[in-house]
Amino acid sequence: MQRFAAVAAGLDYKQCLCDSWILGMYLRFLTTALLITLVVSVAAAEPIPICDGHIHFNAQVREHLHPTDALRRLDEAGITCAIVSSTPNDGTERLHALAPDRIVPMLRPYRTAEDRYTWFRDPATIEYLRHGLAHFDYRGIGEFHVFGAQAETPVVREMVRIAVSRQMPLHAHTNVTGITSLLEQATSVPVIWAHAGFDTPVAELHALLDAHDNLYLELSFREGIAPDGRLAPAWRELFIAHRRRCLVGTDTYIPSRWTELSALADAARAWLTQLPPGVATDIAHANAQRVFARGGNAGAAP
Repeated sequence: MQRFAAVAAGLDYKQCLCDSWILGMYLRFLTTALLITLVVSVAAAEPIPICDGHIHFNAQVREHLHPTDALRRLDEAGITCAIVSSTPNDGTERLHALAPDRIVPMLRPYRTAEDRYTWFRDPATIEYLRHGLAHFDYRGIGEFHVFGAQAETPVVREMVRIAVSRQMPLHAHTNVTGITSLLEQATSVPVIWAHAGFDTPVAELHALLDAHDNLYLELSFREGIAPDGRLAPAWRELFIAHRRRCLVGTDTYIPSRWTELSALADAARAWLTQLPPGVATDIAHANAQRVFARGGNAGAAP
């Protein structure tokens, strides 16, 4: 019937068959290409996982957020692991109990929020730290606040000695003088600088990273990384030059930061996607995982 119709129309039957086969192959090619494009698009749309270098589950947060809800917020934000410290420390322990493979617990030298202003000169701090380390499997000490000469007190020096003896990372909220002192005291363990010094000039960060191979920059609240959403050239240069020395963080120190967690994570992803993929992966999660890897010191960058 098809041959009769072709002849009746004055067409060559074999040519019609050839044209039909070519058309079929073309349509199959287009279908395959479309499927590949869809798969690639879905993969590209998949958010890069984040290991958050600065999560708190403080007492005032727990008044509004149950631990299971906190973990759900981490899920929604695409945060696959988190470096957690809390005031008091039982907040960290509660999260860890629910997700031990996901929560990296840090020991804070604070019993109350007020301790952040006095802990570095209070001899009772050391016994508090020793008790905490004896009763729970903490993976590091921090986040703690100390500035300038406060980093030289006997209490801080003993805390650092304890961390070094256990090969535990430190997480410090401090200034240039303070971080320099801590780096010189703790040469064999990672020292994570909370907020990357806030507004410390990028050139000075370069110099510190070059001078101290155990320094890591945690980037929550850091000024100037991506003004108007575009990654600043100076930061791009630093991230590429020191790709294994920077950690994404959000700093959920108050309830509103937990509410904003997904937006904060997405804001970090927006500038991470402007970096080479391998660099973005290091900063988003691989560096934090290396720093807190079991079985040895991750302090010295390779």
